[in-house]
Amino acid sequence: MPEFDKRPVKKPVSQRSPAGQVRSDGNIRILRRKENIAVSIFRGLLPWKGDAPGDIVRKLIFIGSLALIIWAAGHIIDFYVLREARSAREWREIMEIRDSYTGEEFIGVHFPQHMGSDGTGGEPVNVIGMYYDWYNKNNDFVGYLEIYPIIQHPVYQYAYYDENGAWVGDNEFYLKHNHDRIPTTNGTVFADWEGRFTPTERPHNIIIYGHNLQNKDLFQPLMNYRPNRTSGVDSFEFLKQNPVITFDTLYEYGTYKIFAVFQSNIRPTQGEVFDYWRHVYFRSKSHFDNFVAGILDRSMYYTNVDLQYGDELLMLSTCDFEIFANGADSSVRLVIVARRVRDNEYAAFTQAEIDAFIDNRGVNENGQLRRRMFEEYYRVRFPSGWGGRNWDLNYIKDFER
Repeated sequence: MPEFDKRPVKKPVSQRSPAGQVRSDGNIRILRRKENIAVSIFRGLLPWKGDAPGDIVRKLIFIGSLALIIWAAGHIIDFYVLREARSAREWREIMEIRDSYTGEEFIGVHFPQHMGSDGTGGEPVNVIGMYYDWYNKNNDFVGYLEIYPIIQHPVYQYAYYDENGAWVGDNEFYLKHNHDRIPTTNGTVFADWEGRFTPTERPHNIIIYGHNLQNKDLFQPLMNYRPNRTSGVDSFEFLKQNPVITFDTLYEYGTYKIFAVFQSNIRPTQGEVFDYWRHVYFRSKSHFDNFVAGILDRSMYYTNVDLQYGDELLMLSTCDFEIFANGADSSVRLVIVARRVRDNEYAAFTQAEIDAFIDNRGVNENGQLRRRMFEEYYRVRFPSGWGGRNWDLNYIKDFER
């Protein structure tokens, strides 16, 4: 008898079962489809039905670690890349507001606190016209600070009268908010909340704070006023070229002559603390004299500016990161101090006055900075203790020695 081929006959595709099965001699052979690559990856990384408990834990730890890495990378990119662009954009926006002003130098404005209960009456208050739009945009605006061309910033202040009529505020607010009150890591330039700015009142000592940003914005340029290991700038020469500060309030212009630059520790665990930020108003001549003397004791330079009780002071304060060996401690502040130019006083230094500035930085024969902190200055220069004041006591009128 002829032999027949006993191999099963493969059915055409049209005769296969919907599930992809092919019937042959009553047996069903399952043809497994290839898994999608993406599905395979997800099954390997994410908890999946049928996973062992140990695999689920491992995958959850991996997911958490990955999320942390992504968050950290985003934070680094924001801090070192986007922060600079955001800061530059915000600065351009606020400066355009002032630069586009074409109105009168002074304009009369009715503020709510000067009106009657019905919102009418009261005399208008004269304000500097080109600053009013900043105030109108954010009522926390108190002035404009300039050391041209390195610093040009509107100044804000988070302070107000509460329901009991008490003056309250918070210096932390504008450390973390921009000029539009929007949260930001850059913050903005702001005045100490304790000082009150009105048409008839100003603080005795105006303290203005700003971040020391790595993108050289806000108060970072102030680092040029002290010896700098990285910039290569001669700080004494920089002072000679930039010895005057402008600070205008909403109501009047102001010019200030720098008379001191010092560094101050704010953490008791790291040594002597000079709490300059607590002296916004002076109770007496003795209070003023001793405070100014403490500043001059710590100053890196003397510009021979005379001082007397009743003078208005201006302080610019920022973090200084180059004091300690690790270069990353923010408990030290660099402070620039200036005295407001009096009526009928020349608003700038003459060249002869600039040439007479005194360098008191304290450097050794190799030009290395030795006076990093107040008590370190004592230890290096005067091993047996402080050798006494080395500035002219006549800088302070009728100083009670």
